Parts: sequence; structure tokens; C-alpha cells
Amino acid sequence: MKAIWLGVALLLWSVPASATTRICVSVQQKSWYKQPTQRTTTPPAAPTGDGDHAPPSPGAVPAPPQAQELPTPYQAPTPPREQAARSNPHEIDPTLYLKRMLEYEITHEPGFAAVADTCPQRLTVDLYQLESGWTVFARYTGTEREEKVDHAEVDEFTELAQRVATSLLRNRSLQQSITRENVLRSDSETNLRTIDGTGHFLFGMGTEARVARLPTAQGQLLPAASELRVLTPVAVQVGYRRKLGAWGLDAFARLDLGTESTGIHTNDLGGHVDYSTSVFLGLHFLHYLDAPGINSLYFGGGAAFELAFFQAIRPVKDRAGGERQLLMGGGLDVDFLLGYEFLRASSVHFFGQLDLEAPTYLIKAENDAGAINAYMPGALAQIGIIF
Repeated sequence: MKAIWLGVALLLWSVPASATTRICVSVQQKSWYKQPTQRTTTPPAAPTGDGDHAPPSPGAVPAPPQAQELPTPYQAPTPPREQAARSNPHEIDPTLYLKRMLEYEITHEPGFAAVADTCPQRLTVDLYQLESGWTVFARYTGTEREEKVDHAEVDEFTELAQRVATSLLRNRSLQQSITRENVLRSDSETNLRTIDGTGHFLFGMGTEARVARLPTAQGQLLPAASELRVLTPVAVQVGYRRKLGAWGLDAFARLDLGTESTGIHTNDLGGHVDYSTSVFLGLHFLHYLDAPGINSLYFGGGAAFELAFFQAIRPVKDRAGGERQLLMGGGLDVDFLLGYEFLRASSVHFFGQLDLEAPTYLIKAENDAGAINAYMPGALAQIGIIF
């Protein structure tokens, strides 16, 4: 038995360790500066005295050729950090610092080792100096992946090396390699550029058709009964329209005013209800079918919060405190719209619009004079000006 165990131990001892990828690391500091074009100039010929180039006389010894002045090789300006390093011998060399950090992180990744030679794979980093810090480009031949960090300072090289090693060796993006312990300043200080649109104020007027089943007078001495009625209020709307390419956003306020009212003497028993006023606050999203055109059809949708007011006729015996009593209800309307803008090349242009309103609620209200339990969809047609 001992011989068997000894044989197994020798066999395990002889099994080679798992393969390790050997990687050479190089970090170089490069410059953004553009080298000027070098020009070579030909020196002018020596004058002969008579203005012409006379042929050499027989037996004359030719003058040695005049040496041409060679152009001075271009020398890139010394970066501020290198100038500081010359005056301060303790200045950190960013290439050596980052290279050593990367070697450490690679060696501590399972299955990888940073070596100086005999390396089938390479990880190369280019540092382009900014006014403060560097832009970093890192590439690994094993995965053919390249990642970029727009801005990194020398005090972030520890976190940078960890992120770059994990990202390139494991074939992930830099965003996928982020943890709570290796966040860079550029992760949270990125300034995003946004496209600016055009803003316009709008004013519109129109009329609306709304359908609701409301208590309705049946005669002077008869009680009110629920009937389906078509209401036709007028509408006045103001708002702000923001346009961005083929898209738009409306933020608006609208006032609807009822145009019908029933006389109190036709309903002595009370209970008849008339539509009075509605106030809307809403947002609409738009899409233009011909965004650059002078005229364009558009469509969209959105929602608006509505607060609706009604007036109920009081019975004759209760009219000492007033002939009518207020009822109120409200909720959220879902809107669908279709419109047309014209003369859009002008700073002042016009629109026509049709809105379909679908409430998401029932108007339920009750008082001593009457009660409402109604669903009241509607359609609004309006024209207006945009400036």
C-alpha cells in the first residue's frame, strides 16, 4: 500500500503546472505636437563678375564645392513634467511607474505572468501628455483589444493598471472592469456635449367636442334624468414648444370654457348639471415627417392633468343660498394628436392641430344640488401661432 501511495505522489509531482501566458509590458510616452515640414535650400551660385556663368579656363583649378547648410533636425519641445524632472531628481517617471504597476497586476491575474523576454504576447501602453495628466491607449495582442482612458493622473496609476489589466486580459471593456475600489476621476467627471434645439412660445385657440352622460332637466316640474349630451366648450392654450431635429416637446396650459347653460326656471326640482370650465396642464411629444421642410405634418401623444368644474341647479326651496352649486372632478387624460406646421422658415409661423382626449378616470362628484358619475372623452381642433 505504501508503494502505491508513493507512486501516486511521484506521479502528481511530475505533472506540469497549468500553462501560464507570458506577457511583456511596454509603456511609452508620446507627444501630440506636430512636427514642422523641413525644407532644403540650394545655395546661390557664385557670381562671375560679368553676370554670366563663364566656362572654366584651361588649367584652372576648380574651386571646392561649397558645403550646403543642412537643416537643423526638429526637436520637440520638452514637456513641462520632463523640465521639472531635470530640476527635481525625485520626480516620478510615469512610464516606469505605470509599467511596474501593470507587471504587478498581470502577475497576480491567474494564468498570466509579466516577464522581460521570451514572451509570445505583449501589452503596450502609449501615454499622450495633456496639460495635466495623460490620455492612455492600451493594447493587448492576446485578445487584440484596445482600450482608451481620456484622462488619468499619476496618483491614479494604481487603479488604472488594475482596470487595464483586467479589461485587456479578460477581454472586457473598461466599464465592465470598474469596482468601488478602482474608480477614476474620468468615470465621474466626463463632460457630455448635447445638441441644442430651438425653443418657441405658442398660442392657440379652438373649439372642443366632449361627450358625457349628465343629469338633464326634463321639464319645470319633473326631476332631472341622466342623458348623453355633446358639450362644445371653447379652448385657449399657451405653451412652449422645443424642437430638436425631427422631434418636438410641448409643455402647455389650456383653459376650456363651457358655452351652454340651462335656465333655473326649467328645473324647479333641481339636479340639472351644466359643464362650466376645465383647466389642463400637460406634455406632448411630437414627431415631424419633414423636419427640414418649410411645411411639415407631425403627430404625437402625451398626457394632461385636467380639473373640471360643473354647475348644478338647486331646488327652488334651497335657492336662498344661491341658484347653482359647484361640482368638481378631475384626473389624467391620455392624448393623441395630429398637426400641421406651415411657413416654418419664418421666425413666426403657424399650426393647425387635432387632439383626441381619452380620460383614464370617471368624474364622480355629489352635493345637495346634484351628482355626476360620467366618463367624458373629447376632441379638440385648434389653430395657433408659434414664435
